[in-house]
Amino acid sequence: MKTMIEFLGITALAVVLITGCDGSSSSADATSEQSVPASMPGMPAIQTGQRADHRAEGTLNSVDQAVGSVNITHGPVASASWPGMTMSFKLADPGAAMTLKPGQRVEFHFTIESGMDATVTQIKAID
Repeated sequence: MKTMIEFLGITALAVVLITGCDGSSSSADATSEQSVPASMPGMPAIQTGQRADHRAEGTLNSVDQAVGSVNITHGPVASASWPGMTMSFKLADPGAAMTLKPGQRVEFHFTIESGMDATVTQIKAID
């Protein structure tokens, strides 16, 4: 009897391992948009393969046309879970800040590539 239980347990484990590790891969590439189902009822699906657009306001400290970046002191950005801070952003379009001057209040939209690596996709002066 003990041998039969051990055999069934090992067989069940083998089935789980084989079906979970069948070596097949998804046909979607790594950059496509995918939705990972939430693991708990009521939780939103986690979006992968896309970058959220965030909006903030702040004061333009400097523009570096040669590098294609701006330095901005901005308020908290709830959508990114960021506190207010001063940081540099890459510009998706280096010409987007050509008419802006340090000290101006700006509204800008940005995406986060990873961590604190963010790119401004739109920027304009606030009157």
